[in-house]
Amino acid sequence: MKTIVSKILIVVSIPLLFVLWFYNHKVINGDYSKLTIKMPNEGVAVIEEKERIEEIIHAINNSPRNFGTDKPWHNYELASLIFENDRGESKAVHYFTENQNIKIRFGEIDTSLVFEDFQGSGIATEAVINDVQEKVTLEHGTVETYSINGQTFEIIPYHQPYLDFIDELEGTQGNREGLFSTYVVKPFSKELYGHEYYGEEDPFYVAPVNTDIMKEMIIQLDEQYEEISRLIKEGLEDSTALLTGTEKVRIYLQPHSPDFNYLEMGGVLAFAADKDVMVLQIDPRKYTEKSIKQTIAHEFHHVVTMEVSDWSFRKHHLLDRVIMEGKADTFGKMVYPDYDVAWIEPLSPESTNIVWSFIEENKGSYDMGNLTMLHMGHPSSGIPKWSNYRIGYRIMEDFLEGNPEVTLEEWTEMRADEILELSEFGAGE
Repeated sequence: MKTIVSKILIVVSIPLLFVLWFYNHKVINGDYSKLTIKMPNEGVAVIEEKERIEEIIHAINNSPRNFGTDKPWHNYELASLIFENDRGESKAVHYFTENQNIKIRFGEIDTSLVFEDFQGSGIATEAVINDVQEKVTLEHGTVETYSINGQTFEIIPYHQPYLDFIDELEGTQGNREGLFSTYVVKPFSKELYGHEYYGEEDPFYVAPVNTDIMKEMIIQLDEQYEEISRLIKEGLEDSTALLTGTEKVRIYLQPHSPDFNYLEMGGVLAFAADKDVMVLQIDPRKYTEKSIKQTIAHEFHHVVTMEVSDWSFRKHHLLDRVIMEGKADTFGKMVYPDYDVAWIEPLSPESTNIVWSFIEENKGSYDMGNLTMLHMGHPSSGIPKWSNYRIGYRIMEDFLEGNPEVTLEEWTEMRADEILELSEFGAGE
């Protein structure tokens, strides 16, 4: 009987707690000094008066909220409120709008008085609006070919499709996800793989909401292209001094999403799409010499591995993917021994046991959810983020310590199960 009562209390209390949270939590919480507001068909407004920003935050946090809308949420146009503080950090809040009222997917906030003030404000000048909406012309859009240590690379700025997407979105107020897929995801996937894919689940290609910021980032990336290209070339020179492939490798440069902030990544996200392709997504405000060079070394090892091993000819289970990252980080450390990166910091003994037990249980699994759990972390299970990188690097450390005679070229080609067996990682732990 007590068990039944407890279950009833849980079933009742969880929805009640959610309702209490929904009606009482603060949507915006922090000390902000700048607010940029983009309303459909209204241009932008910029406010830098702290008292006014505080009034707006208070109005948002204390406005009435209700569940449900009178028509599907995707029929509303999008409004963006971007709050920034003096440290350069930002928080974006995105709402669906109708008749000057902001509607979120499961609630409504009446802010008509706020936008009446904005429309008449001298701060939202014509110059600001024109600056955001004017057509951008890029100086760097052609392929740059670079050869070093017997291998050829092509550096390809891939920014114009993003601008075309933004221009179409601003001009038509069409469906954001659909336009991003049409202008960016499908053409790029066809260029890489020979066929189109939609990529709704791909974290690298989520339709950006802060498109005004993305446009500014693209302009900065174009202005900084020569510096970025120089750092990429230096990274390639350092990497090919230790290891080379035979494939001509294309290196695509794209803007980092303005909606996500990965401080530990140094303003650079990247992936190797195949044995002859790597993609760098760069935040021009945050990248460093270290982050670009280290990323190049890491992804370069991936493309060489794909070329010289059987990687491109079979499916990859969880252990394959863990060791793949461990190899790349080991190579990156060989190229740049003084560069420290957060994602290979050692796990605690307790976390190591938990993570390894999970990998050992699922090492032959092709379920990408297992990899995501290791990569993103799962605190309730005791799995820290980046566990795939951290365990992979640890396995490679043990492997190299126990097998110093194996050359870089040899272990680059070796399969994951052979690396694990020779490392003796997990044996007796």
